[in-house]
Amino acid sequence: MKKLELDIVVDSKDYEIDMQYGLETLKGTSDAVSLIAEAILEDKVGGRRTHKSNGVRTKLKQSFKGSFGQRFALEITKPELKLKLKKMGDSVFLEALSCLLMEGLYFDYDDLSAEAHDVLEEMDYISNDLYKRINSALINMHQLSRKYNQNVTLRHRKYGAPFPQPLIKLTSDTCSNITDTEIDVTQQTLEVIIVRYHSKTGNGRFHIKGVEEFSSFGFGTTLISVQKELRKKISKNLHDNNTKDIGDGDGEYIKLVVKTLKLPTGKIVKYLVVGIEE
Repeated sequence: MKKLELDIVVDSKDYEIDMQYGLETLKGTSDAVSLIAEAILEDKVGGRRTHKSNGVRTKLKQSFKGSFGQRFALEITKPELKLKLKKMGDSVFLEALSCLLMEGLYFDYDDLSAEAHDVLEEMDYISNDLYKRINSALINMHQLSRKYNQNVTLRHRKYGAPFPQPLIKLTSDTCSNITDTEIDVTQQTLEVIIVRYHSKTGNGRFHIKGVEEFSSFGFGTTLISVQKELRKKISKNLHDNNTKDIGDGDGEYIKLVVKTLKLPTGKIVKYLVVGIEE
């Protein structure tokens, strides 16, 4: 059996949390971690978790003091899955896990390694189903953040390492990205430079002309139905700008037609590409 030692830490000054919402947070964590692990290792999106679920499971372990924390293990029991994880490596697996959690919350994962990128590339045909499947788990993971404004951090406890490695931090703000966002169907055309793009997940970041910070984008429909020509032009723009200094205004722009994913405050969480303007 292969185990990855993890924990979840809740910012709590008195080492106590609400039991109901704490249990929901733990269940959401178990579901999200198990479903993503299964998707990475088995190339499929699993169904409802039951006591008969095998191959990938989570198991509670002895807790610890500090801010309220709970240790648990991600257990890989199927021989073929243990072999795949061994070939992949724990660090690449955890990087892919973190990235999928982040993208499930409409955030981008910075500095993705080539090895983790290859893992996600191979998951192209199940990525959209996976994001839909883990949505409710991510909401449950946020229960303490939603109800008590307590930050929750998922970490990896590597043997011999002086400190656990944070995988993702959940807050009331990260929760709002999946509970409060709405699509504004009003279309607009933006001049952009693609600075990062995962061709298989369809997610990336671009620089909008006249805007200092980079913005997240995806597609306004399932990736399979996105026109090949649109995807090719986005990939080409990324390639054409790889050697250019975008910060100094040196770059080739393309015009994309987009909708927006917004919070009630008007803040744009993500741009959804629906076409290209010649």
